[in-house]
Amino acid sequence: MRQTSPFDAGISASAPVINRSCLLEQQQGRVDELRHAKYEGILASNPNIAILHGAARFRDRHTLTVALTDGGEQGVPFDRCLIATGASAAVPPIAGLKDTPYWTSTEALASDTIPSRLAVIGSSVVAVELAQAFARQGSRVTILARHSLLFHEDPAIGEAVTATFRAEGIDVLEQMQASHVSYASGEFVLATNHGELRADQLLVATGRSPNTRSLNLEQAGVERDERGAIVIDASMRTSAPDLYAAGDCTDLPQFVYVAAAAGTARRST
Repeated sequence: MRQTSPFDAGISASAPVINRSCLLEQQQGRVDELRHAKYEGILASNPNIAILHGAARFRDRHTLTVALTDGGEQGVPFDRCLIATGASAAVPPIAGLKDTPYWTSTEALASDTIPSRLAVIGSSVVAVELAQAFARQGSRVTILARHSLLFHEDPAIGEAVTATFRAEGIDVLEQMQASHVSYASGEFVLATNHGELRADQLLVATGRSPNTRSLNLEQAGVERDERGAIVIDASMRTSAPDLYAAGDCTDLPQFVYVAAAAGTARRST
């Protein structure tokens, strides 16, 4: 992070050389290692766990129907069920956006290139994490915040992060909304309430939506809130008898440690 110092005549500052392809390979290698150690290996070694690959939905309060990835369907009867389907990136209804090659966090983390100019729509934890990561790897980053950074947290947190970002050269535009997005000749053009903004890549990080809409939860009698999140009590119970839920598909805060604690709580009941 060092840019200049009183000793530059004798010790010059040098920018780090970013090899994005190598960095991505290391990143994915670590993800694969953790996935196998924490999930795949444990599941495969337990003879009491059977894994089905496919899309599940509730037939009734004690039966699932699974559309198998390899074809066909399979019914799965159960006494109790734990729903832990997570969440996906939410995409705002901005005119023209869906016709462009925009990024969500999924594409951003998998990109092997660093865009020269990156625009970020959003002010959530995911938005600020990725904005700073790309800025420190060489992108000129502009954040469009509908209100202010981390608007739903303590105001002092957003103010401190905003000051830090601006000191690092990240442009934070508060009270800024995009009304239209277009893409042509490798460039994004965003029409906003404060004029036009251009970028080489656009990251949309406006929150995450629970993966619950395709589960047919109504058939199981499971209550959801206005976001589609499953409503649970302190023991991870849903509104339906014998059905439980944990993680980002619920109305708990969307943090990995919260999800892990919820799974532990469910296991102990």
